[in-house]
Amino acid sequence: MRNLPNIEQVGPQARIQAELLSLESQKREFWVLIVFAGVVLVLGVLSFFFPHQFWFSDGLHVSLSPQVLFVIMVAAVLASLAYVRRELENRALRLSNLQHYMSSQEVKAASMVDAVTNVFTRGLLHDLLAGEISRAERTNRSLALIMCDLNNFKQVNDRYGHLMGDYVLSQIATILKSCVRGSDCVVRYGGDEFLILLPETDEKGGETVRQRMHQRVAEWDASNRVGDLPISVSLGLYVHVNGQSPDKDVAEADARMYAEKTAAKRAAVTNQ
Repeated sequence: MRNLPNIEQVGPQARIQAELLSLESQKREFWVLIVFAGVVLVLGVLSFFFPHQFWFSDGLHVSLSPQVLFVIMVAAVLASLAYVRRELENRALRLSNLQHYMSSQEVKAASMVDAVTNVFTRGLLHDLLAGEISRAERTNRSLALIMCDLNNFKQVNDRYGHLMGDYVLSQIATILKSCVRGSDCVVRYGGDEFLILLPETDEKGGETVRQRMHQRVAEWDASNRVGDLPISVSLGLYVHVNGQSPDKDVAEADARMYAEKTAAKRAAVTNQ
């Protein structure tokens, strides 16, 4: 198999891994120090019991005896090793705690994104919408919401199974994201419902986005028809009114979506 090129990793997790590798290297150096200290200790013990084999009368001129000097050296080395070991253990503990924190943050981040559609989960909706409403009212800018519901989705699940249903959901979510800006938010509101938040968007701009979504879903369905079931969406557009609660905004967008769905059903019956 062809060797893949090395790819530089970035981000907190990569830095933590680098720190852990550095820590492992320092641990190896620590054991080298231990071996060195052991050798010094052995020499000190031997010189203590056999001083004439290690020292000559004119070889060292100090006020301390060789035995005492070796004991001091060994004590200093052991004290240094103890300090280094304590620092390594403290650093390892800090890194372990940081890695655990980053792992928990990754789990939390994963819970914010729906695994099937790769859009925000409903658990984030309240904070997202409340924040956008606060910003819209503070800056006196418009905020539009679009509630989206898939038509014939239940039949897709019933006839072709949930794997096909998940595929359709992921495709529709991708289309919805392609119709909005990077600053907009797409949230999976329910089983086959999505709520799109459009900051700084008025009624006219929201209607443009709504029509774009209808068009692109129709284009996708024309080339990716699931059996004999046409896939379309019902879209309810609502523009926030100052002082109105997030729940009220969602309810208004949902009511408009349901009205469009009902009108489409009536039109289909009339055409028959």
